[in-house]
Amino acid sequence: MQHSLHTISIKLRLLLPFRHLQSRKWLAAVIFMAVMAAGRAQDPIFSQFYLAPLELNPGLTGLSEGPRFALNYRNQFPGFNNAYRTYAISYDQFFERMKSGVGFWLLSDDAGDGILKTTKAAGIYSYRVRIRSDLYMRMGIEIGVVQRTLNWDKLRFGDQIDDYLGETSPGGTPFPTEEFAPEKNTLLYPDLGLGFVINNPTFYAGLAVRHLNTPNPEYLGSNPNLTPVIPMRWTAHAGATFDMASRPGRNSNGVSLSPSIMYVLQGPFQQINGGVTFDAGMISVGAFYRNSSGQSEAIIGAIGLRTKQLKIGYSYDVTISGFPVSGGTHEIGIVYALQPDRSNSKYSDCLRLFR
Repeated sequence: MQHSLHTISIKLRLLLPFRHLQSRKWLAAVIFMAVMAAGRAQDPIFSQFYLAPLELNPGLTGLSEGPRFALNYRNQFPGFNNAYRTYAISYDQFFERMKSGVGFWLLSDDAGDGILKTTKAAGIYSYRVRIRSDLYMRMGIEIGVVQRTLNWDKLRFGDQIDDYLGETSPGGTPFPTEEFAPEKNTLLYPDLGLGFVINNPTFYAGLAVRHLNTPNPEYLGSNPNLTPVIPMRWTAHAGATFDMASRPGRNSNGVSLSPSIMYVLQGPFQQINGGVTFDAGMISVGAFYRNSSGQSEAIIGAIGLRTKQLKIGYSYDVTISGFPVSGGTHEIGIVYALQPDRSNSKYSDCLRLFR
């Protein structure tokens, strides 16, 4: 999910001036809660979700024959010193004889300019069922492992801030703190997911759930309230593709309009992302609107280029929530097919938006 507007770096900066607090232990607890709340509250989701289908829904694994590779990069709120940077790489492929798809994806999320780093590696198996002549259902199962690292040395506490000198002495040495680091700064835990997609030539709908095992990334064993479990992330999405000037089954050079909507729920956080993508030959443009927890958050503009083997997309999120000097969000997605898909001509369904 889109990261919360209350970023780690902002929370830490807001806490730093309160040196008059009587208990530095209380301040340490507040900072931990800020870091962990931002870390557990929302997963990253790419604005160009159609260029990162494995991250969106395991059921979208293996949509075409032949190996496909995807690269994704997202820089959210660059105006706040690299508040959130997310990288992802994936591979997937469909095997017609087994009616199955396999995939693998690796995601790295850097929050608070290195304060909290999360790396996830996951494998996916999907199976396609033909319900009737033009109606299919795909089911995907994901098994992953997550490593989460808290960089204690980048945290700054109230007793490290001097009213005149700031965080460092005249010699350039950071002022020490009396706070104690947690026993574990790096955690490793399993992560499970499940997804379904149903489609006909025009419409599709999907439902996915991540963190089925509700893992508990516990840094402070003495107080579990500071590190509650990661809530399950539910994603419901749907869309359609309408051919406007192309022959059926030959859409790679045609003209089409693809409206889509996505709803994500994770704990108390909600997000709705809806818009439309227009494809004309090699060029595509898109416009989307995002609402987070009842508040208008961003307008998203996207532009892309497509050949038989390569798709490249760039998007920019214009923040409309009143969040000051955020710098918006830049995102780049690249999808490359190792070889031209020989069976492309038979794909006349709306899922070609993800291919």
